[in-house]
Amino acid sequence: MPEINWHIMASQVITFLIALVIVWKASWKPLAKFISERQEKIKKTLEDAENTRQTIAKLEAEYCAKFEQIEQKSAELIAVARQDASRAKDEIVQAAHAEATELRKKAHEQLEHDRRQLMADMRSEIVGLSMAIAEKALHEPLPEQVQDRKFQDIFNGLKGTQRPS
Repeated sequence: MPEINWHIMASQVITFLIALVIVWKASWKPLAKFISERQEKIKKTLEDAENTRQTIAKLEAEYCAKFEQIEQKSAELIAVARQDASRAKDEIVQAAHAEATELRKKAHEQLEHDRRQLMADMRSEIVGLSMAIAEKALHEPLPEQVQDRKFQDIFNGLKGTQRPS
């Protein structure tokens, strides 16, 4: 059987323990520190991501609310614009009706004035022709005073036979 050399075994155990302490001091503590720092960094990144997600959700809700307000305001502005357009249309129509009525009234007044003027001109022409016919029928000219009196008599007679307007 093989023999165990306790001196070699003890020296190997001591060497192993010394190596373990050296490795523990030299690499395990920095590795544990690195792993701990990495865990903290990941934890902080996750917290930042959650905060960012919450901020985005909050901003999205605010933007949705603002968008709804803008839509509501635009609907109100459109309604006001439609009312203004309707009011302006009504005013234009009323103004056009008033202008048409005024034009009809002026045209009617002008026609009435023209009719009266034409009637006066016709009376004057008829009286003149009547006087000329009377002079030719009598074969002598009438004195001017008689002409004026006869003209007035005939004119007054014609006024009484006017048609009602």
